Amino acid sequence: MNLLDRLERKIGWIAIPGIVRIIMCMQLLVFVLGLLQMPSGVEIKAGASPLPPLVDALILSGEKILDGEVWRLVSFIFLPPTLTGFIIMLFAFIFTMFLGNMLESIWGSFRLTIYVLGGMVGMIVGEFIIPGFGVYLVLGGGGHLLFMASLLFACAVYNPHFKVMLFGIIPVKLFWLALFDAGIIVLEMFSQPFVLGLAIVVALGNFLIVFVPGLKAAVQMRAEVSARRRKFEEARAPAMEAMHLCASCGKTEQDDGELVFRVADDGEEYCVDCREKQRLSDS
Repeated sequence: MNLLDRLERKIGWIAIPGIVRIIMCMQLLVFVLGLLQMPSGVEIKAGASPLPPLVDALILSGEKILDGEVWRLVSFIFLPPTLTGFIIMLFAFIFTMFLGNMLESIWGSFRLTIYVLGGMVGMIVGEFIIPGFGVYLVLGGGGHLLFMASLLFACAVYNPHFKVMLFGIIPVKLFWLALFDAGIIVLEMFSQPFVLGLAIVVALGNFLIVFVPGLKAAVQMRAEVSARRRKFEEARAPAMEAMHLCASCGKTEQDDGELVFRVADDGEEYCVDCREKQRLSDS
């Protein structure tokens, strides 16, 4: 029984069935309410925050958490990937729900809950590594990008060849989507200060902790299988050598599959053609 099995027996009650669906429904609700609270250009010029009050109250902020606003330890995961783009929000909602349902069908509610909570802990640690990381998580949808990426990477490990219809018309394998998403994250890391890049890596710690050791073991196993296959082929090679060799002309059954060989009185093996020539020369 592994660690997760033991944890599930002891604290299985923390499992939240449909946790990803709940998160995405809350993100959709925050998106709608945020649109209704969006400050006007005049208010922003007058000194108002460019963010809706609800969004501002949900942002992950280490300083405000230490001041007692502990709800921010959870509320930041409900921030949507965009505050104004309806199409982006709709796509993110549908695709993330799909990924969550796939992972829950593979892992079950408990393991998925632990995985999501692990990602949230990584983002919280990232905020305390670099104050202001929480603002990055909401601006440009960075938080949802990391949340969705952790789900996408996990799904791609289990079902790399599963095809999804991108934008409803383009069939793309999950492996390529995950690779593209990883490329975006890597570019984002290199375009930001080092500490912010480090915070992004920490925020993806749930995927790195769960899958990197397994991927390393899979690579090692594949190398071992390849080495065993090579040894097997080398061991088979002698069996492919000719069984018959004419002591006179050097032909084998591989030169002519219909060639017949016979052992002569001298103990040597000859093909029938050489035996006939030898018989004629003797006569």
